[in-house]
Amino acid sequence: MAMPLSWKIGAAAAGLIVAVLAWNGLSQYLEARHADEVTRDSARAAELEAQQAKAQAQQHQAQLAADLKQQREDLSSTYQQVNEQARQYQAEQAILQEKQRQQELAVQASYRLDHNQQCADGIVINRNGSSFTQAVGKDGGPIPCKGDTATEPLR
Repeated sequence: MAMPLSWKIGAAAAGLIVAVLAWNGLSQYLEARHADEVTRDSARAAELEAQQAKAQAQQHQAQLAADLKQQREDLSSTYQQVNEQARQYQAEQAILQEKQRQQELAVQASYRLDHNQQCADGIVINRNGSSFTQAVGKDGGPIPCKGDTATEPLR
């Protein structure tokens, strides 16, 4: 049985339409699959970048924390050194003040009459047993006094 030409043309046209539709469907499927792959790759890349950014942020935060800890330790050490220097300075000042006080007391004591001296009529008299002599100052004159204190050092 022979097929008429119109049927052959119709079958060819139908086959061509089916082939075009199949090709179109296959193209859309491949494009969708490719789009899914690109989306997955983009998502993986974004996730990887996010992980790297998070790791960098954590590393940066750890470095900042370590730097802050070091700065605190340095500051604490500096405060301790300053406090120690202040204590040493205060101790040195106390020693110097005590030396100065002792010197002042020694100077004051050098003006005081001892048990072998007395103030008579405003001048210092040295007593040695039963003899009495006038105390002589740097200028060769008698040393003035008042009460138990001379006006210039006796020793």
